[in-house]
Amino acid sequence: MERITTGIDGLDEKIQGGFVTGSVNLVVGKTGTGKTQFCASFLYAGAVKNEASVYITTEEREDDIKQDMLEMFGWDLNAIEQQKLLKFESVKPIFPDKPMGDDMNRITRSYLMNLTNTIAEAIRAVNAKRVVLDSISILEMFISDKYLARVALMGLTEHLRQLGVTSVLTGEIGETSDGLSGSGIIEYLVDGVLRLDFVPVSEDYKRTLTIRKMRRTNHSTLIHPFEMTPKGLKLVNI
Repeated sequence: MERITTGIDGLDEKIQGGFVTGSVNLVVGKTGTGKTQFCASFLYAGAVKNEASVYITTEEREDDIKQDMLEMFGWDLNAIEQQKLLKFESVKPIFPDKPMGDDMNRITRSYLMNLTNTIAEAIRAVNAKRVVLDSISILEMFISDKYLARVALMGLTEHLRQLGVTSVLTGEIGETSDGLSGSGIIEYLVDGVLRLDFVPVSEDYKRTLTIRKMRRTNHSTLIHPFEMTPKGLKLVNI
């Protein structure tokens, strides 16, 4: 089965060589656990192999992400963009300032159509093989109706598969939540789920990664500590 490298040092060997090509993968965690850094590592690994990528941000500013990656890892994402190996797009929902009733469903459908069209156009623009959607949480918050949320998220994940790209979605976990997403839906629709955590060790906290799900893969079920090194994310052998 064809695989694509995750860009995380030490992770590929835990999932039989990388993500299944064409799969949709969810990276979840609480604030500050390294989700955006994971995404950037995934895309940077593609650029090294001359594979183009698309980064869709629904919350953070594009310039902030680029500056963070430059300072943390020395990765010049602007330069990669100029080489046509990366395309950034910002697709932020506009929340109404008052209840909209049935019109909210129309607004939701319009946003989803805009999101899927933007992803498809960006992929075509650079012939992308990798896609990041950072994050799915804003979409889950935007769609309050559970049935509509399931239909929308199912449509989005299937759309990504049909486009033939390998994708990484990020999701925020609440500080007091034991779940894997805000809606409790998306984790059932994707092919892989990786959870990032802060774990107390002595008087300090360490970041860890757990592979909760990976279809068509004999994957590790252990908790793996990882570090943010000057060269990117790296699993630590224990």
